[in-house]
Order: sequence, then C-alpha cells, then structure tokens
Amino acid sequence: MRDELTKVVLEKVDAEFDAATTADEVRAVFKRHSNLGWKRLCRLFVLQYGVDELWLAEEERIKKAGPREEPAGE
Repeated sequence: MRDELTKVVLEKVDAEFDAATTADEVRAVFKRHSNLGWKRLCRLFVLQYGVDELWLAEEERIKKAGPREEPAGE
C-alpha cells in the first residue's frame, strides 16, 4: 500500500537523503520509502530535483490525470 504523497513527505525523504553519509544509509532510505516510487526517489537523490520542483510536477501530473473515481462498494 502506498503512503499518501504530500510535500511534507517529500521534504522528510529529502532530509533523510541529505543526512545519509554512506551508500548503505542511502540504500536504507530508498528501501524505507520505496512505496513512493523509484522514479520520485531517483529524482530527489540522483537528479537532485528540489522538493518544490518535484511537488509542482506531481501537481501537474494529478491535474492531467483528472479526478479519480472510487470503485463501487468501497
């Protein structure tokens, strides 16, 4: 199950990447937050996207996707 993606969550993950000083610590952050998706995590760590930039891209993606309909019976 995926956690809800919020700007606060992205800021927390970004801070964890900043605090990581070894490859093992970076791997642990990736594993701990893998539910957010590898592309998002790579954009934060590898491509060094800023949280604001990544959050703006997420908002644009949500707008393009349109409203989500909940399945009947849930």
